[in-house]
Order: sequence, then C-alpha cells, then structure tokens
Amino acid sequence: MKTAVQKMSLAPVFYTLAQVQFNPIAQMSDYVAKLQEHLRRSGFPDFRAENQFELTIRRLDETEPDVKPTQHMRWSFTNTQRTEGYLLLSNALVFHTTTYDTFADFLKKTISGLELVHKIVELAYVERIGLRYLDAVTPIGNDTLQQYLNPSLLGFSANLEGRLSHSFTETVTAIEDGNLVARAVITDGALALSPDLFPLQLELQPQFAEINGRNAVLDTDYFVAKRNSFNLIEVEDQLQKAHDIITNAFKVAVTDYAREKWA
Repeated sequence: MKTAVQKMSLAPVFYTLAQVQFNPIAQMSDYVAKLQEHLRRSGFPDFRAENQFELTIRRLDETEPDVKPTQHMRWSFTNTQRTEGYLLLSNALVFHTTTYDTFADFLKKTISGLELVHKIVELAYVERIGLRYLDAVTPIGNDTLQQYLNPSLLGFSANLEGRLSHSFTETVTAIEDGNLVARAVITDGALALSPDLFPLQLELQPQFAEINGRNAVLDTDYFVAKRNSFNLIEVEDQLQKAHDIITNAFKVAVTDYAREKWA
C-alpha cells in the first residue's frame, strides 16, 4: 500500500539514503570505469575512489585478541554540486542526497543506479534493503522544541538547567519482515550526526548547515535483511514499503503543530 504524503514547503529532511546489498563482486574494480562513464553522462561527473579501513577483532584462547585491519574500496559518484550521488562497494550500492524533493524522484534515481550496476555486473541476489531519513527539527521564531516533538523524545532536556550536551533516545521495533530503528538526538549547537555518517560526503543545504541552537535530529532507519534473487521490481516494492513505515514513524515523532509550521 502506498502512502500519499503531501509535500511540505519547509520539510525538515536534510539527508536521505537508500542502500541495497547484493552478492559480493571480488573484481568490482574492473567494472568501475564503465559505470563511471555512464554516470558521468547522467549528471554525476564527480568521481572519487576511497580506501576504507576497519578493525576485525577475533577472540582467541590466548590472552590477547587477534586484531586485523581490513581494507575496503569504495567508489563515489556525485553531481557537480555534491548534493546527491551514488556510493559503490563490492557488495552494495547507496544512493544518497541532501536535496530530497519527493520520494518518487528519490526512488527513480535509486532504481536506475541499481539497474545500471546490474546491467554491467550481472547481480545474482539481494541480501539487504534499507532506507534512512534524517530530519532536523528546529523551532521557528519564538517556538520551543517541546511544541514540535512527541514528549517521549524530550527526555530531561526541557527541564534541567545549564547548557545541554545531548539527549538521546532510541527505539528498535520489528515490523513486517524488517527492523525499524528510530533515534532522536537533541543538542545545543550544530546538527548532531551519527558517527557512521561522519564526515558527511555531501554538502548540506544552507538552512541546515547554519543551524546553531537547540535542535533535534530524527534519524529513522528501516531495513530488511533477507536473501532473494535479484529482481528490480521487488527491490522497488520493498523501498516503497520502507518509505511508508518511516513516514508513519515520523508522524508519531512530531506534533500536528510542527507539521502545520512546515506545510
């Protein structure tokens, strides 16, 4: 079922991403040049290859654990303004944007990028499909954050004295075949990004980059981890379901007053 959502003139969403994980392609680097040429001609000329490092810790019977650094390659394709683009890994494609307009447009670009990868690489299966929205809730004029957020997200932030460092809430629920992770971080100052997103590769829009005061970041992530044969229609349907679930979570998180202000 598709949820009809009226577009807000002052929508608080400042970063959106969709990720589709697929069967690992050990020689993905061999296909990058062909993919880059297609994306360059499609409006994503900014290209970068990046090395990512992570530590893999394996506990042994010995006193000291076995710690091994693991290197991963990641390729970034963005538009000239660096406000949207694709991230390619050996086992995943991400489409992300800081200029979110409508879900229909976002979904179209996500699917077209995945379709291109499939044409070049010939994917076998999909293992995980995720959609994530980050919204910046900032009071307008003389309003307070309490007027915008569900009281359950405020914690003690509205009652304790002094300068707030942060207030954090997280709720994880199983919905249908997937999991919804809904977080709210309240701070005084700039927007607080989750560590897994920092540093943000894309450029924030000025109205969000310039925030400096009491604000809340709503970070809502829905994902389904299930192996299925590669099928673009099924991926598109799952992303639509994820959008509906995240939309409902957003409605719970913010007040009617907030939605009226953003309308």
